[in-house]
Amino acid sequence: MEISKYLINKNDTLESSLVKIENNHLGIVFVEENNKIIGSASDGDIRRVLLAKKDLEQKISTCINEDFIFLFEKEATKENILKLLDTRIRVIPILNKKYELLSVVSEKNINWNEKEKIISKAKSPVRISFAGGGTDLTTYFYEENGVVLNSTINKFSHAVLEKRDDDKIKIYSNDLKQTVEYNNINELEFDGNLDLIKSVIKLLHPDFGFELYTYSDVPPGSGLGGSAVLLSAIIGTFNNFRENKFSDYEIAELAFHAERVELALSGGWQDQYATVFGGFNFMEFKDHENIINPLRIKDDILNELEDSLLLCYSGINHNSGNIHNDQKEQMNKKSQKEFAEISKNIAYKMKSRLLKGKLDDFGELLHQSWETKKNFSTKITSKFLDEIYDYAIDNGALGGKLLGAGGGGYFLFYVPTFKKIDLMNALRKKGFEIETFTFDKIGLRNWITKEKI
Repeated sequence: MEISKYLINKNDTLESSLVKIENNHLGIVFVEENNKIIGSASDGDIRRVLLAKKDLEQKISTCINEDFIFLFEKEATKENILKLLDTRIRVIPILNKKYELLSVVSEKNINWNEKEKIISKAKSPVRISFAGGGTDLTTYFYEENGVVLNSTINKFSHAVLEKRDDDKIKIYSNDLKQTVEYNNINELEFDGNLDLIKSVIKLLHPDFGFELYTYSDVPPGSGLGGSAVLLSAIIGTFNNFRENKFSDYEIAELAFHAERVELALSGGWQDQYATVFGGFNFMEFKDHENIINPLRIKDDILNELEDSLLLCYSGINHNSGNIHNDQKEQMNKKSQKEFAEISKNIAYKMKSRLLKGKLDDFGELLHQSWETKKNFSTKITSKFLDEIYDYAIDNGALGGKLLGAGGGGYFLFYVPTFKKIDLMNALRKKGFEIETFTFDKIGLRNWITKEKI
């Protein structure tokens, strides 16, 4: 906006004021002194002075209205502007705290300051898996069918996406402290730097430049499904800009495609579905379809279960790909398939005990789930990890398991109420990090926010 069209010095003449009014087409000028607005003068105000004394060389100060209506910049919201327009005030000057004119608003430019950045945000929750993990590998369930019982908790991966006016791309991972930049999407290549993020961007292939920032509430290699969770959050930010939105199943399948096919990283399907759908789910994996069954669990049961579970960080980050590769090979053996059947039966029993609120039974089945899972691969546990587990059992835990593929990350322990504090203190005494959590019922959430430029 050309502010000078609406400004007149208090020592200027009526004639020069009328010329400005003729040019700005708003029927008014604002009178300034030392860059400060001291009043207004409308064509009506000027006519009244000219009727009394027909002299165009009079100064505009002779007809100034010092009691004029205006809005300070921070108050000049659409709501406040509409209120003034509704009271038949046609022109509203916008001033800063120094009473300098910033803009002039009328019904034609009510959105006077809507130069905003559109920022897309998303966060997706991590998951804890209770039983059935490993039977969600395609190489297994394509012949035998698989089931998994899991839930999401209130720890998240976050993604923030801002469109650019050009084709350039900038990606920053706070967790890995890495940044990559490209002139356009065609330059993206897998080179060991943020390849996981690049894999999904290649699939989405956005037709605009952007800046993408990611960060997580848990460390990489935690065993909480972090890679799928991160991909889900990233897809969520791009989904905000799509007219034809991806469904929950499509988002999960895109995340799977990026990690398992584009990057050829071994692993199952449960992480992708868990983080997108959220809540407690009993998942069925078959050769022709995957079905996500949400469980309706009473709040009292959930509250008690939350109070009976805790996370213990082993201090070791795991490499799930290597473990899953070994599991794929082992799953072809008859003995391993027998252990997988046991794992699935435990998942069915845990679902039943959970729905009926028999939580100590649930904790004992968690122990059985872990004892069974250790047979899937020699890489799942170690002497050090076994010592942590045995120590927790000796100090009150009824059961527990390493989350994710194994090899490190977080232990999940179930402990009855009156032994929980003792177990937490005992683990902390050994130098382990202990975390509590609440269950997340929502899954992936994404939204748009705006920031003034």
